[in-house]
Amino acid sequence: MYSLAHIVKCPICGIEFKPVIESVKDGETEVVCPNGHVFTIFVNNSESVLDCEIRDWERFGLLPQATQQAVLEAIQSGRVPSDLQTLMRRLKETGIVVCT
Repeated sequence: MYSLAHIVKCPICGIEFKPVIESVKDGETEVVCPNGHVFTIFVNNSESVLDCEIRDWERFGLLPQATQQAVLEAIQSGRVPSDLQTLMRRLKETGIVVCT
């Protein structure tokens, strides 16, 4: 399970919270608010990185230290900032980063 970096608002009770999700299908996922209300949210797949890991640490280690840190922070937060999207796409294409 992963916690999104974004805060969502329950359409039923209005409480704001960071949702915990298990998977995303076609950009949508079901979430449950702290009060137990279930609803669907849209997750922008171009900005999200769910269940990602570094597979090739040797090649990843060739990146500058600051870049490595930014990529690791993006993976931990579950969201890729716009300035890292091209790099993340290339890391996925080359198999350095793998997302399921």
